[in-house]
Amino acid sequence: MLSWSRPDPLTRDLVHLINARRHDHGDTDAAIDTLQAFLEQGREYDLLTVLAALDEDMAEWLFDLLAEASCSVLIDGPADDKLSYAIMAALELPLQANLAHPLKLKIDPVATADLLHRHLRLSAGTVVRVESRLLTDSTLEPLSLQGLNDHLSTVADSQRATSIAARLYPPVESTAFLFFELIGVPDSGLPDSLEDRHRRALLEGLVAQCPELALAPDMIEAPVYAAYAIFDAQNAVRLHRLADETAAVWRDLDPLVRARTIVHLHTQCGNGVYMPVWTDLFDPELPEDHGPVWTSPDVWIFTADLPIEWPGEMLTNRLLAEGCTRFENHIVETPDN
Repeated sequence: MLSWSRPDPLTRDLVHLINARRHDHGDTDAAIDTLQAFLEQGREYDLLTVLAALDEDMAEWLFDLLAEASCSVLIDGPADDKLSYAIMAALELPLQANLAHPLKLKIDPVATADLLHRHLRLSAGTVVRVESRLLTDSTLEPLSLQGLNDHLSTVADSQRATSIAARLYPPVESTAFLFFELIGVPDSGLPDSLEDRHRRALLEGLVAQCPELALAPDMIEAPVYAAYAIFDAQNAVRLHRLADETAAVWRDLDPLVRARTIVHLHTQCGNGVYMPVWTDLFDPELPEDHGPVWTSPDVWIFTADLPIEWPGEMLTNRLLAEGCTRFENHIVETPDN
């Protein structure tokens, strides 16, 4: 006889909030509380598993809600006080080309806080706390949403917080991220736009502190929850690692085999938000039932707001740079959820 165990209360809460959303009567605050409870229990992987299984509309909703849950906390105060939040945000900034290593990426936290306060047009009572250096994608890639939430909770409790990352690693792409916290804001949202004059003045002020930045104000968008910077960093680093590993295995093949080997780039077309990508090497002279001569592990990436072709294009460009010219992109369809 099959045994069945009842899901734990938190899992049941997650199921309830998803079903409520499907029927258009969800409670956003309750959903945030549930997701934060998952993060506090170290169950981020469970949430990502659910994210991968949902249909596109539901996955996009959970994706954005998860970013907010990890990067905004309600500050405790007297019951009759107005609500007050702490938010962890990020700005993506362009780096100069051909920089010397090791990078410094140092900024003045006080001067930068003043820049952010002025050009994001924050309310007078908002306290801005800034990381003392810019962070690269390879520095952010190992971080977790739980780590972001723990860090922000420490800041919100007025405790002394260490840097979000202990060590700076070289970037794989020419971008850096400015991480900062807004403390004492009346709601958990962020400015959704940045006027051109404020965008330029903000970047000019940052370039004056950190000459490794490129003066390209058109490349700056409005700040986002820091979780989105983590997602972008993980995408970049994971795809570059996949390209590196694929190219390394391809180079190690016998020259005659390498000349005829085709690299297949596979993208699992799921919900368009969180999906696996992988590569394999195929020798067309082997019997059809032989299969690939090598298959990479799956690399999971976040593709919300990105075209489905993006991972394949990025990998193709990297492989071309390595001298590999025989490849095919495969978008693998999956059944509807």
